[in-house]
Amino acid sequence: MYHRLSLIFIFLILSNLNFGQRIIKGKTLNRSTKEAVPYVNIGIRNTNVGTISNLDGSFSIVIPQKLSSDTLIFSTLGFAKRMIPLKLLEQDKDLIIYLIEKITLLNQITVTASKQKNKTFELGNRSFNGGVYEPDTTYAGRCIALLIENKDSNIQKGLVFPAYLGKVNLRIFRNNLKTFKFRIRLNDVDSLTGQPNEDLLQQSIIVESSMKNGWLNFDLSHLNYQITKPFFVTFEQILDINDRTIIADGYRDFMKKHPERLKNDTVEFEGKKVVHQKIMRGGIDLPGTFIGISSTKTNLFSCFERENSWGNWKKVHGIVCAYVILNTQTQANNDVTTSIEIPYKDALECKIQKLCKDFMDESAMNGMQLNISKGNKTKYSFSLGYADIENNIRVTDSTRFRINSISKAMTSVALIKLMSERKLDLDAPVQRYLPDFPEKKYPITTRQLAGHLAGFRDYKENDLSDYIRTEHFDNATQALKVFKDDSLLFEPNTQFHYSSFGWSLIGAIIEGASGESYLAYMNKNIWQPLKLFNTCGDNTKSTINNRSKFYDATGLENDLGDLSYKYAGGGLLSTTEDLVKFGNELLHGNNFDPNLKKILFESQHTTDKKATGYGIGWYTGKDKNGHRIWYHAGDSFSGSSYLIIYPDDDIVIAFLGNSQAGVLFDIQKIGELVYGE
Repeated sequence: MYHRLSLIFIFLILSNLNFGQRIIKGKTLNRSTKEAVPYVNIGIRNTNVGTISNLDGSFSIVIPQKLSSDTLIFSTLGFAKRMIPLKLLEQDKDLIIYLIEKITLLNQITVTASKQKNKTFELGNRSFNGGVYEPDTTYAGRCIALLIENKDSNIQKGLVFPAYLGKVNLRIFRNNLKTFKFRIRLNDVDSLTGQPNEDLLQQSIIVESSMKNGWLNFDLSHLNYQITKPFFVTFEQILDINDRTIIADGYRDFMKKHPERLKNDTVEFEGKKVVHQKIMRGGIDLPGTFIGISSTKTNLFSCFERENSWGNWKKVHGIVCAYVILNTQTQANNDVTTSIEIPYKDALECKIQKLCKDFMDESAMNGMQLNISKGNKTKYSFSLGYADIENNIRVTDSTRFRINSISKAMTSVALIKLMSERKLDLDAPVQRYLPDFPEKKYPITTRQLAGHLAGFRDYKENDLSDYIRTEHFDNATQALKVFKDDSLLFEPNTQFHYSSFGWSLIGAIIEGASGESYLAYMNKNIWQPLKLFNTCGDNTKSTINNRSKFYDATGLENDLGDLSYKYAGGGLLSTTEDLVKFGNELLHGNNFDPNLKKILFESQHTTDKKATGYGIGWYTGKDKNGHRIWYHAGDSFSGSSYLIIYPDDDIVIAFLGNSQAGVLFDIQKIGELVYGE
């Protein structure tokens, strides 16, 4: 691919393509200071869609239609990652994306001055016989990575790990810009693919230079970063919108003068033929920065590149001209001891809390609770982050979060309570309890509703007003107006189709069977007897103490309307302490008929005898290790929740978070740690 003085240029001119696309614009800001966060990597993982925010935090990115249901990632060193489903972003609105600074706690280390003289070693590639330059005028964030390893011990004889990172040097072959910028990254090696993997360095270190050619130097010795195994040194070119404009204008001028040097390759893009344009010779005076490349065929080096912030890594034949200096000692002159106190009761608690903190860093979730019981006793309880960022109010064990669809699991015990009092028959038509509810083509029962087999629809995916509602309802029966006149999607029992509206109807059935409003019945007959004192409806007409604020995908506060239309299926508030107490009631308590409790966790079946994996308000199944679980999860655009019971292991785990990011939290990993203790 690379030859002596052979330079390759790649440009994707999207303005000439006729396919559907969406342009997303906005700014990336520091959540605490409201200052711009420059040079944030923005894009869709493993695609050719990726860019970098400008110095003022502004960005613009083109999203092809085929990726419109994917997730946009915002990530930069030193800040927590933010992942936003594209479907949650409003059309034609400039975004403000808030990023949260990471606070990294280091393990205890001791650095002691040695009587031995410091030794330095050089690893990498100093040779070059050409240059490479592949700017993309639409996207940005191109990286090239060189594997640093002591593959031939004769080259650096005496090098023993661990060693300390000193200077890193990149050869600039030719620079035609007024100034240019590169960010240095260190990446570990993926054990399966051999490609660059996670970032090892959390500081964003960018060097700007006006040199025309020579060695670009990154001095990292002050970090005292210890190297214990092979790693990639990665150079990320920072091209902002001004740079890309200069490059695009220069490219157009060059092509007007030298059209004969253009080679066109036709490739598939978005299902259509697209021209991929290359200049195969000349172009040495094009605006941009050329880095030194060696076309050596030696197997001593491994080099990868990606074309934008989130593209796939590809191994390349040409080896970037770069090398690393390693030292046997740190740059510290005196003994230095840095330590942190670890106030955990045991190693497992430390491990679980680290999983939680790492998840919060990666997801940018503001606040969460986690509660774990074993043998009907609380084993671990964590309250992390903030319930209210603006007012600096931290999460406590009394902070109330939205439990979303766990409301269905909570409501399920009201059904067996009414059954034990002979006030409810799960298999009777719903009109027995709601005479005014419109009859459908087929009769509907409470059991079918509770198992998502009745045929009612769920929220309309492309209509947020179907989910975010502002009208307040005094009871569940009033709220039936939202969907009562809708037709069924299918004959009951023939399909499993998840429906929160079906559970809104269950809330009204509870009212018809009990003679009380849903919230009043739950408070008097469920929450108070079980001492779930922090559980209630998320009633916007009432002042609710200790209620967390909730945040949308961009990090902005978002309450998402009035939830009174769906208390029974997704509108309750609680704490993980209450949820775990509730789970242990189902395992050990005597407030409900034990024979009726069993039916909650027995999978229902369709008419063709296929198990649905869902009982009455509960999913049932096994985890990856074969342990039986009863569980429910829930999420909204501003909250997330999990409740999982391991009946054979006598474990209950509850998780609550104040943003949707919690859907990515691996609750079963926590369970695996606890039962594997």
